[in-house]
Amino acid sequence: MKKFFELFASNLALFLNLLELVALCISVATVLYLMLNKFNRGLKIIFAPCGLGFMQRMKILFICRNSVLKKRAFIEFALLKTQGYSTISSDWKALINQFKAFYAENKSDMLYVIPNCTPLIGENFSKAVKRYFDYLNNAEVKRVFGIRDDRLEWVLKIRIEEAYATPTCLLTGLLSQYEENWEEFIKRYVSTAYITDSNADSYDNIRTDELYFTFGWLLWGPSYELDYKHFWAGLCQLSYGDESNSVPAVACRSSDVIERLKSKFAENEERRYGALLSADVSIYDKKPYYKSVRELTNPENKYFYEKIENGEFSFAVQIDEFTPCHNFKSKKYYCTAYVWLLFELESDEPDFRPEKCVAFFEHANLTDKNAYNFLIGMLIEKSLKHFERIFTDPQYAGRRYRFVTALNDKIASECKQSYAAAVKAGGAFGEALAERVIMQPKRAASVVFSAFDSFFTQSESLEFKEVSLADKGSVSDLAQFYTEIYLESFPDENERESFDNLIAYLKSSEGQDDCRYHILLAKDSGGQVLGGAVFDYFKRTNSAVIEFIAVKSSLQACGNGTAIYKRALTLLSYDANKNNRTNVDNIFCEIESPETNSTGSEKYLYFWTKNNYKRLMFDYVQPALAADRKPVTSLWLTVNSGSSANAFPSATLTEVLYDYLKYCMQIRDPESNEHFAAMKKELEGAAEVGLCKILQ
Repeated sequence: MKKFFELFASNLALFLNLLELVALCISVATVLYLMLNKFNRGLKIIFAPCGLGFMQRMKILFICRNSVLKKRAFIEFALLKTQGYSTISSDWKALINQFKAFYAENKSDMLYVIPNCTPLIGENFSKAVKRYFDYLNNAEVKRVFGIRDDRLEWVLKIRIEEAYATPTCLLTGLLSQYEENWEEFIKRYVSTAYITDSNADSYDNIRTDELYFTFGWLLWGPSYELDYKHFWAGLCQLSYGDESNSVPAVACRSSDVIERLKSKFAENEERRYGALLSADVSIYDKKPYYKSVRELTNPENKYFYEKIENGEFSFAVQIDEFTPCHNFKSKKYYCTAYVWLLFELESDEPDFRPEKCVAFFEHANLTDKNAYNFLIGMLIEKSLKHFERIFTDPQYAGRRYRFVTALNDKIASECKQSYAAAVKAGGAFGEALAERVIMQPKRAASVVFSAFDSFFTQSESLEFKEVSLADKGSVSDLAQFYTEIYLESFPDENERESFDNLIAYLKSSEGQDDCRYHILLAKDSGGQVLGGAVFDYFKRTNSAVIEFIAVKSSLQACGNGTAIYKRALTLLSYDANKNNRTNVDNIFCEIESPETNSTGSEKYLYFWTKNNYKRLMFDYVQPALAADRKPVTSLWLTVNSGSSANAFPSATLTEVLYDYLKYCMQIRDPESNEHFAAMKKELEGAAEVGLCKILQ
């Protein structure tokens, strides 16, 4: 009997060991399966910046192992909970338990409730949602998750308990545009104001106080109300407080939501309120969603839909259902940051110029009906007072303004009525108002706001390309630059190189060690050339000549010229480094003499003064650029020598002129050129040539 029990115990131990081995193999296989499947990879990609660790990830994989829907629901739940921020391990543990409870209670409708729109507007949340959609857009992931629709949609539905809906589009605020970089914003304002205030021809320039109004209006970002009565594709804002706390949304067209929203807006039209709602919304991958509604969009509103499509949010929001609120707040408060009017200086220019307009605004979020109407009255009165002040100033005699647009047609209509009443009242101001303020707009609102976008586009977003004969695309871009920008910038054919010459200079520069010839182009985010520069580096003097910088006229004074100039300096510094020098010693530039400048503008003088250039005091002559051209005597040669000296070495200047004529004007023997000989003779008369300020 004893042997039997010993044998039984031995066999039992062996069996248990085998069972333990099998369990271990199953556990290892399970862990490997969980680790290697697509969902694990998705968790790592989406939540790596949020601190999701290995053990929590294994727990999530196990909890969601049997349901594709549950896997996606967890990701979306975690995105809403973490907001894309880094989360500690204990909080992840709590989040997982919260999801288990949520899923058990909401498995049938998958409805996640948030108090207002603010959980959807964070930058980190938007970035995390983009990682999620990028992960789902993989073909293999789509197959695993059973996704067949190109228009990706969250499985979770979201209920926003308090959503203030208005048929408006938020225009990009300057603080947002400059990423809350106050230093860059202030620089931009001061530089624009400096040009405006310093220009001798003040008749054609906006006043500094008017510029202040416009910058103040754009600072936080105003809204513009779309025409929701005719051909409206449902674009609106869901806000909390004002537009700075809002998400763009599109009303669902497959139900009666869009028509009910229109009715709700019309119901409150006299008070011009939005509609306070409890809204059920869906979240979509942005690009395919807006592509699907593009055909439904009023062409006049195309700009606004494209603005949202290319805006800061990585997702689209669709209003699937809503229930109007009937509380005190819904009856009392209006949700907008500003009520506003916009005027421009009347001119013959075909393009709208943001730097030549003036905005009047009143802060208006959370106003009730009486305050709202009072602020509109004050807004109109403010604009009338401003024009009365302008019309009594002899300096601005004859200056005319034109109405552009307003926040909505109620404000525009009341403004026109008030102006008509002031004209009817007569007197000197009434007569001046009738003659000098045109109330009929001549531009679509989308054109105006697009011009603002271009004007305030940060220079860092430009794409730079050097023209190379080996790159046919760059040569094509040069042709666009030449015909659209260069010819306009150089109306005098004697100052203008031919396109063939530019190509010839590039060709002769190839393999050339003594001179480096650059043609630099700047392109916007849409791939359109908006400016460029031609400049040269000379090895023996470690000097450079900037022949010109040209920017499309409608985009000047926007920082684009400065961006091109800075990029040119970078390339010239690289040339100097290859010549075993830390930087270029002297940079010269040809500029038009203000006495012969036909445009009357002095902006270019401020630009070169700002960049520390001084005029070289000698009789500079640009030799003829071709046999059928004449030499140019109306140019100044300026220099930035990196010092505060009042003179420049004549010998160095002579050497630079020699190299410039030889390598960049293709004059084989500059010594035989009569104009070079005359300049050399003048320079040899003294050891130094004087320097003076460009602006006296």
